[in-house]
Amino acid sequence: MKYFLRVDSGREFELEVEDCGGGHCTVKVDGKEIQADFLDVDRLGQYTAIIDHRSFAVSIEEQDPQHLQVNIAGESYTVVAMDEREKAAGEVAGQGPPKAEIIKASMPGVLIDVSVKVGDVLEPGAGVAILEAMKMQNEVTCQHGGVVEEVLVETGQSVDANQPLVRLAPPQDD
Repeated sequence: MKYFLRVDSGREFELEVEDCGGGHCTVKVDGKEIQADFLDVDRLGQYTAIIDHRSFAVSIEEQDPQHLQVNIAGESYTVVAMDEREKAAGEVAGQGPPKAEIIKASMPGVLIDVSVKVGDVLEPGAGVAILEAMKMQNEVTCQHGGVVEEVLVETGQSVDANQPLVRLAPPQDD
């Protein structure tokens, strides 16, 4: 199956996955073929990926069917993923901006910094907090941007995975 990925940095990838069975896949990233093995560790979004004889721990949180929070070796990425059908439908529909956005914790941890306040205007991919989990600091970012409508947490607070942190209203049109 072919997917189109956009990372919060703005970089875009075309990804084609062929399941070869037993967790082994052939993956093409922008046409470059890679052999990979994937193991679902806990059926809760934790995976092991072996690519080119190197092992990676991967955590994937699905915020909705197209928006993913991916953590690899302490680095966090917000990814928008669409299959061919979804991409074509989005191009026809014009994919307008979201009505609102709720930014959630990607994993349980302690908030060591909440850097936004009500009324702040955020660009897509802007950082809203730093979450410490397993002695690693992870930046929590927004996907679409907007106006901070409500901050639901504070610095020093312990949070659960998927706990809402910040609520954004859509950006105001000038």
